[in-house]
Amino acid sequence: MKRLFSIILLLAVIFVLSATNPDRSEYIEWINHKTMDQSSNLLQKGILSLAGKSIFDAGTTKKDYFLFSIYKTDFSDVGRGKVTTIGVFNQFIPLTSNEK
Repeated sequence: MKRLFSIILLLAVIFVLSATNPDRSEYIEWINHKTMDQSSNLLQKGILSLAGKSIFDAGTTKKDYFLFSIYKTDFSDVGRGKVTTIGVFNQFIPLTSNEK
């Protein structure tokens, strides 16, 4: 009985993780807003509001592991280096940042 409960719990966790694995468009939206919030330059904010999503979409790679995703974004075009982020539970957690 204890083993059956453990298996059901494991399946429930796997289902929740797979159902809350955010997709690429959510990541692009999140990273664009995060970068705009960190920017203090009005010109840079304007450029990011107009073309940020296409810049980040072109510079982002995604590895989908079904339960979570790892995103690597190259911010070299906007002078911020490279960022690696994990997407899990509909959240994005920066793992590494090589900001210039």
